[in-house]
Amino acid sequence: MITQKVVILASGSGSNASALLDLWANGPIEAVGIWTNRKNAGVWNRDLKVPVHYFGPQEDSVRLLEVWQGMNATALVLAGYLKPVPALWIEAFGERCYNIHPALLPDFGGHGMYGRHIHEAVVAAGCRESGLSIHRVSEAYDEGPVLFQMRTLLHPGEQADSLAARILEGEHWAFGRVVAADLLGQPLPTELPEGWYQ
Repeated sequence: MITQKVVILASGSGSNASALLDLWANGPIEAVGIWTNRKNAGVWNRDLKVPVHYFGPQEDSVRLLEVWQGMNATALVLAGYLKPVPALWIEAFGERCYNIHPALLPDFGGHGMYGRHIHEAVVAAGCRESGLSIHRVSEAYDEGPVLFQMRTLLHPGEQADSLAARILEGEHWAFGRVVAADLLGQPLPTELPEGWYQ
């Protein structure tokens, strides 16, 4: 029985969107579709088994919200979505508006801190650890309340590319589990994959 219907927003490769769908397959959470603001986003090239829709910068945020509400969507999940979220959407979904960030917020967050830029900054700062943060969305980039974090130690001499790959694996493991637990009123994960801690 489906108990929660989710809208996914994506701007990039779609790997997090794909991980969400895999984890939620045949469960109580259903993605009603994926919306992307980029016509050349990698998400178009994935076999995701849910509709992918494009919306441009001129798109009416009121109309989109009406579409989602017409689908009985109860949550909005940002899976690599790189644009500000309209206040209207945040107000509509409230605490059920989620984002994932590939660093330990509040450090290495904010405008311009996405993708490789984050991991380069972490390495340049000489950090001993990095990780990921899943947070509720606010109108300011990466400033919504943090719901869940998990950490991993940097390897000696580690560079941005290898760190990015490891963090992405952690994102794929964590994001769907944390969102599902929060939506269903269940405990957040405490048993983490090898090499990760809280």
